[in-house]
Amino acid sequence: MSLKLFPKFFLLLTILVVIPAAIVGWRTININREGMQAAILELHTNIASSLADDVEDYLKSLDREIQYVQQTLTTQMTWLDRQSVLQTLLDTNENLVSVSIVNRQGDELLKAYNPVLEKNPKLILRSQDKTFRDFWKSPNTSSISSVYFSANNPRINIIYPLGEEHCLFTTITLQTLWDKIVNTRIASTGYAFLVNDKGTIIAHPQIDLVRNKTDAKFLPIVNQVLKAVTVGSSEYVHPQNKKEIVGAYAPVKGLKWGIIIQQDKDEAYVSVKIMQRQAIVLILISLALAMFLVFFIARDLTKPLVTLTNAARRIANKDFKVRVKVNTRDELQDLAETFNDMSQELQRYDEMQVDKILMEKTKIDAVIVSIHDGILMIDLEGLLQLTNTKAKELLGLPENWHNKSLWNCIKDTKIKDTLFEVINLSERGTVKELNLSDENVSRYYQLMTEDVITTEKREVIGIVVVMHDVTLEKELDKMKDDFLHSITHDLRNPVTSIRGFLKFLLDGIGGPINEKQRKMLETMSRASERLIGLINDILDIAKLEFGQIHLELAETDTAFICQKVIELAEPQAVRKFIKLTLDVQGNIPKITADPKLLERVFTNLVGNALKFTPDKGEVTIKLEDSPEYIKGAVIDTGEGIPPEYVEKIFDKFQQVIGQRRGGTGLGLTICKHIIEAHSGKIWVESKLKQGSAFKFTISKNIAENQINNSKEPDQSSKDKKDMKV
Repeated sequence: MSLKLFPKFFLLLTILVVIPAAIVGWRTININREGMQAAILELHTNIASSLADDVEDYLKSLDREIQYVQQTLTTQMTWLDRQSVLQTLLDTNENLVSVSIVNRQGDELLKAYNPVLEKNPKLILRSQDKTFRDFWKSPNTSSISSVYFSANNPRINIIYPLGEEHCLFTTITLQTLWDKIVNTRIASTGYAFLVNDKGTIIAHPQIDLVRNKTDAKFLPIVNQVLKAVTVGSSEYVHPQNKKEIVGAYAPVKGLKWGIIIQQDKDEAYVSVKIMQRQAIVLILISLALAMFLVFFIARDLTKPLVTLTNAARRIANKDFKVRVKVNTRDELQDLAETFNDMSQELQRYDEMQVDKILMEKTKIDAVIVSIHDGILMIDLEGLLQLTNTKAKELLGLPENWHNKSLWNCIKDTKIKDTLFEVINLSERGTVKELNLSDENVSRYYQLMTEDVITTEKREVIGIVVVMHDVTLEKELDKMKDDFLHSITHDLRNPVTSIRGFLKFLLDGIGGPINEKQRKMLETMSRASERLIGLINDILDIAKLEFGQIHLELAETDTAFICQKVIELAEPQAVRKFIKLTLDVQGNIPKITADPKLLERVFTNLVGNALKFTPDKGEVTIKLEDSPEYIKGAVIDTGEGIPPEYVEKIFDKFQQVIGQRRGGTGLGLTICKHIIEAHSGKIWVESKLKQGSAFKFTISKNIAENQINNSKEPDQSSKDKKDMKV
C-alpha cells in the first residue's frame, strides 16, 4: 500500500522542522546544564583556592616575622635584650601563643608568652617533644608539628634553628584560620574542611572529627588533593552514606595540606534541574505549535499537487483538453500555468499529421545513408537494427539483414574477428584498425564503438559501430616513411666516409694540423657523430616498425643493467649536481630478455631525465618484482610534461614545444617499440613543475609470449555467432 502525498509531506516537514528543533533544544538544554554545572564547580574551586591561599599567607606572614627575629637573636646581645626582642614579637602578632629559646637538652632558657592565650605560663622541658627530637636530627632547617588542641584552641609548634646549641621554639594559634574554614558554608549541605599531608582531618565543622584525628582518605577527593599540585574539582559517591557529592579541592603549598569543599549534588545542581524542566516545557510547547503549522503547510502544498496529478492522468489517457486552476500566487501557480501550456501544446501536436513525422524520419535516414563512413547499429542481443550503404558494401550484408545476428550476416572471418574484438571492449571509444588490403588494392579502416543511450532514461539499448576509411592517410604515411628511410640509407654511407676522413685528419695522417684546425675538425666530428646517431635511430625505428629486429634473448639481470647505466651516466649527473640513485624493491629475479635493447631503454630514459632535470635535482631508477612482470620506472624532479603531450610523447619526432631541445625525438619511440617487443607496456605520469615518471613493464615469459602470439587465434565462428554483446 503506497503512502499518500499529504502524509508524506507531513512526515517530511515534521522531520525537517520538528526533529531538528527538538535536537537543537535538547542540545541547548545540555549545553546550559553543563555551563551551570561548570559555574558551580568553578565557585567551589574558587572558594577552596581562596581558603588555601589564606592558610598559606597566614603561615608565611608568621614565618617572615619569626625569621627576622631569628636573625636578630643570632647577633651578640644580652639575655635581657633577647627577652625584649621576643616580647616585641608577641606584642606585634596576636596569633603567637609563646616564643622560647631552648637548648639542645630541651630546657627552655628564656620564654615570652601571650597572657590572653597562655593562662599558666611556665618553663617546660621539651626533650620529650616529638617535633623537638625531629628537629635536632636535622638542625639546619625548621620543623613543624602536627595540629593539636589546647582547650579547644587549635595550635601548631614551629622550631627554628638558633645557633649550634639552641633553637627558637614557637607556639602558634590557628583559631583565626579555623574559624574562617569552619564558618565557610554553601547553602545547607556545603562546607569546607582541611586535611594534613596524611589525610587526617585537622579543621572541620564537626569538631569531634578533628579531635579524633579522623582519617579522611576513604573519600576519593582527599586522595586527589594529596596528589594534586593545583586546584581541581570532582563528583563522587560518598562511601558511607552513598550520597552523590560534588566538590573542589586546593592544595596548601609548602605544607602538603589540602582544603576541600563538598556539597550534596542534588542541592548543588537544584537550579540546573529547575532550568532543565522549564526548558523542556517550552520546547514541547514549541514543537506542538510547529506540528500545527506543519499540518496546514502540508495540506496547502499537497492540494495543488493532487489536482495536477489527476490532470496528468487525464493527459496520459490522451485527454489533452484538461486544464487546472491553482491560485496560490507562488511557484505552484507557475507550475499549473506551465502545465496548462504543456497540455495545450500536446493538443496541438496531437492534431499534427502522421506524414510530417514520417518526413522527419526520412530526412534522418537520408543523412545516415549519405555518410561516407560505414555505420551500423546492433542491440544488446547482437541483432542488426540500423546500417547504411557503405557498411552493407563493406561487410557484405544480405538484403534481409534487419533483426538478424551480425555474426551470421558476415562471412569474412577477418572482419568478423575485428568487429567481435572492438564490440566486446569494455572501454568505448577505443579505435581498432582493420586491414582489408589485397595484392592489388590497399584498404584500411578504423573501427570505433559507442553505446546508444536513450535520451530520457539514459539506458543503454545498443551499440553503434563507425567504420572510417583511412586508406589515404595510411598511403601518405607509408610514402613519407619510405622516403625518409630511403634518404637515411643514402646518407649513411657518405656520413660514415666523412667520419673516417675526419679521423684520419685528427690523427695527423694527412699531415700536421694546428690547434685552431683541430678544434674545427673536432666540432665537425661531433656534428657528424650526432648526424649518424640520428640516421641510426631512424633506421632502428624502421626495423622495429616492420619487425625486422630479432631479439637476442639471454638470461638478463635488470638490476645489473641499471647499475651499469648509472655508472655511465654518473659524470653527466655530477656536472649538474644531480643525485642519481637506484631503488630496487626486494629481490629482482633474472629474466629471459635482450640485455642490449633493455640497456638502451634505460640509457634513453635516464639520459632524457638528466637532460630535463635542473641542477641539484634527483633522478631515480626504480625496479619492482611482480608475478608476471618486472616493473621499472625512471623518476625525475624536472620540468614535467604538459597534459596535452602525455598521450603523444612516444610518437616519432615528438618534442614538447617550449622546452629545451637536443635530441631527435626518436628515443622514446624506440623505447616504446623495445618494451612492446618484450611483451610489456610503457607510459608516463607527469605534472608541470613536479617532474615525470616513465614507467614500464617487462614480461618474465617473453619466449612463451612470442610463441603464443605467433599462433592464430583458435575460436570458431560458431562460438561468436552464439555470443551476446
